[in-house]
Amino acid sequence: MGKIVLLDDLSINQIAAGEVIERPANVVKELVENSVDAGATKITVEIKKGGKSFIKITDNGKGIEKEDLPLSIERHATSKIRSVEDLEHTYTMGFRGEALASIASISNFTIISKTDNQEIGIKITTDGGDIVSAEEVSSNTGTTIIVENIFFNTPVRYKFLKNDSTEFRYIKEWLQKFAVSHLDVSIKLINDGKIVFSSNGNGSIDDLIYVLYGKDVQENIIKVDYEDEGIKVSGVIGTTLIARDTRKDQIVFLNKRNIKNNILTASADQAFKGGGTGIGKFGFFILNLDMPASYYDINVHPTKMDVRFKDEDKIFKVFYNAIKSAMLSKEFLGNTEMEERKTEYIEKEYNFVTNHFIKQPSIIPSKEIDTVEEKSIIERENKRKVEYKYIGILFRTYIVIEVGKDIYLIDQHAAHERLLYEQIKENYKNNLKNNTQMTLIPEIINLTHKECEFVKENIELFQKAGFDIEEFGDNSVKINGIPDIEYREKTTSKDLFMDTLDEMLTSERSQGKDIEERFIATVACKAAVKANMDLTKMEVDKLIDNLLVLKNPYTCPHGRPTTIKFNKDEFTLENI
Repeated sequence: MGKIVLLDDLSINQIAAGEVIERPANVVKELVENSVDAGATKITVEIKKGGKSFIKITDNGKGIEKEDLPLSIERHATSKIRSVEDLEHTYTMGFRGEALASIASISNFTIISKTDNQEIGIKITTDGGDIVSAEEVSSNTGTTIIVENIFFNTPVRYKFLKNDSTEFRYIKEWLQKFAVSHLDVSIKLINDGKIVFSSNGNGSIDDLIYVLYGKDVQENIIKVDYEDEGIKVSGVIGTTLIARDTRKDQIVFLNKRNIKNNILTASADQAFKGGGTGIGKFGFFILNLDMPASYYDINVHPTKMDVRFKDEDKIFKVFYNAIKSAMLSKEFLGNTEMEERKTEYIEKEYNFVTNHFIKQPSIIPSKEIDTVEEKSIIERENKRKVEYKYIGILFRTYIVIEVGKDIYLIDQHAAHERLLYEQIKENYKNNLKNNTQMTLIPEIINLTHKECEFVKENIELFQKAGFDIEEFGDNSVKINGIPDIEYREKTTSKDLFMDTLDEMLTSERSQGKDIEERFIATVACKAAVKANMDLTKMEVDKLIDNLLVLKNPYTCPHGRPTTIKFNKDEFTLENI
């Protein structure tokens, strides 16, 4: 008995998208998604002339029943739902029953299919949607669809196609994204007789990323495997070393369907702040959200790229926590011990970026950073255990230590900047009252009109970060104290204040939490030890001990790695 049915008029009106095939890539998308819905584990896509003259999709899926095959190219004929209510329980790529009819209507279309319980396959050929022949043919189990002469009967639409290479690029880029979300499906792409892409379907995202992006990216990805509130987030994010200038490599899937969503983009931006990317950079991620179909509505756009979530706040938080949790799960100086209390740190970071932070008395010591009698939220419950051998300082900038068979370079400025950033931010979030180190003699600083206006408008920002500052006549301020953190002797209150002010004036257009985040990071940067400042062995040990205590010691707040690792094998004469 057949499985494909024509939907009733009510269901058609509620889900109809007016499926429009704009280019060959749309054809490939619809047909490959149908193959996966049919249970295919092997799919071959053959293209000629950018898909304009020839597209062939072959799969090893379950095939289409003999009596269903003619119905499959009817508009709103589908085996995937029976009514619009079924959408809340539907996880297939397609469900509207429009794709095959739309494709057949603008091409010379051939479909060959066979199920396991059929001895022979059925072949149907159409011309502009009209069936011209139907016959029995020898065929393997599965479905083969051939689309030729796309838009032959709609020349106006054909004129809008790009050249062959551009149209093929659209096909290749989509198919590669699809392969990343379907790691258990072997996909082969053949262009004008040459294999240009192939995934083995072995389930390894590492292998596929190596094929798509190369060794440098593969070596700088972090696995994500997070679940909360009935939502699972899996895939990979990139370290700061592979942050991008654009969002091109921010790829997200919903139940393996590629989507675009501003809620998820904003959540990722916030999660990467404070060290996941550099200023002006975007984090690399390929992530899939797995959740019940009742949590979202995919039926809002013909392409199914746009999606509406029923609880956007929940989705935002889960996605944020998934990325942040992965960022805090890396090894550090060879230590791979996971921190059990990192969820508290992530929760407070989340509350801060979403303006929900509840101010509480700080338990961070007001002076020595390395005092750990009481544990703060920025510190681990147990200090990482690392046995290292101190080698020296390279170029008066990079601390060199040996850990087992690895050599680590620790950027003294980036490392100290991270320490100060965490302390200043925690003081700021908790509105600590005694976080100011008073100067022996107050200092009067003359400002330009623009500088003075910025200070007046953001006076609370300076004060909450630890500056004891007040207006002092026209275009002048008096500094009575500076943030009570660990400083080098060469740092003066005026230098710290003016360096911070100069940096903030370059980002005047930032808003809300962006201003606060950038301000705190700037204070930490300007107060931290710099390159070419000499550190004693005691100071180096103290810096490393403090890093081993932090929950997030991986990068400075601007995204520079605090450490770089080299294996012993990289120092052989053959590699030098």
